[in-house]
Amino acid sequence: MIEEKLKEYTKSGQEIFNQTRKIGENDSRLCKLIRQDSIEEFVSYVNKENISFSSRIKLSIFETNSLLIKRNPTLIEYAAFFGSIQIFQYLKVNNVELKPSLWIYAIHSNNPEMIQILETNNVKPQGENYKKCLKESIKCHHNEITQYILCNFIDGDEMKIESEKSFD
Repeated sequence: MIEEKLKEYTKSGQEIFNQTRKIGENDSRLCKLIRQDSIEEFVSYVNKENISFSSRIKLSIFETNSLLIKRNPTLIEYAAFFGSIQIFQYLKVNNVELKPSLWIYAIHSNNPEMIQILETNNVKPQGENYKKCLKESIKCHHNEITQYILCNFIDGDEMKIESEKSFD
């Protein structure tokens, strides 16, 4: 796949290729629109290209985020990851299911509004396990979201006992 993609770039396209490679994000038009939260262009593009709202983001050789590479996100997961509220809301209004997996993507966005949307819609993380969400927020260094999860979803006594056991 990489070799085929490289062949697409002529010598005049080498500069574009190198710039795209340095950015390290999926270079598809659809992904750019989602990252920019360009709702009007997004709606026009998905209608013109007849893209299903339940479709997944196509893998790009330029993508460097391991979560996006491993999980092959849906459109709504990708929107949650980048905190693209308008596109997320549009997909939600168009009956895209709000799945538990959205929590991990929303945490990556570091956008409190995205977390609030999940809560308002009674979306719980997989297995209602907020500890995974906590770990993910710590891993991302999103301290405000970490604090929010600790205050609202994690039993302090239970966490204290669990952390003490891990240091035995």
